[in-house]
Amino acid sequence: MRWRRIFKPLIKNRMKRWIIDSDVLIEGERGNPAFGQWLKTPGEYATADIIRAEFLLGVHAVPDPAKRQRGEQFYRDRIARIPSFANEAADYETAARMAGEARRLGRGKPSLADALLGAIALRTGATVATQNLKDFVVMGIAAENPLVIPAAV
Repeated sequence: MRWRRIFKPLIKNRMKRWIIDSDVLIEGERGNPAFGQWLKTPGEYATADIIRAEFLLGVHAVPDPAKRQRGEQFYRDRIARIPSFANEAADYETAARMAGEARRLGRGKPSLADALLGAIALRTGATVATQNLKDFVVMGIAAENPLVIPAAV
């Protein structure tokens, strides 16, 4: 499995595998303390090449030069160091099917980037770390918002 090439195999304890969406990375760049706390929890963390591009697209679209520079620095210091998956050929068909079915059935309008991230999550057995739970859930993808502390029962 390709995941094992990115991360060291964990023999004793299986840690949760996370694949990080751009909205969670944006919260990290904005200084949300929950982002840093979450990354300290045991687990395997990766993102996707499409998400790196999505993050940088947002950075380069910001009119304020200081904010752009801050975003570029965060990318170099944090995001560029996170292991990243490229989409494989079969992921494009999987992504189109999942997003197309969700749209046809009126369950939402997942973006192509979200569907491509979801296809990687399916292929690797990872949970998508996102604040945009709805678009992933309607595609049948395991997703959680790691920046929210669950309510006490």
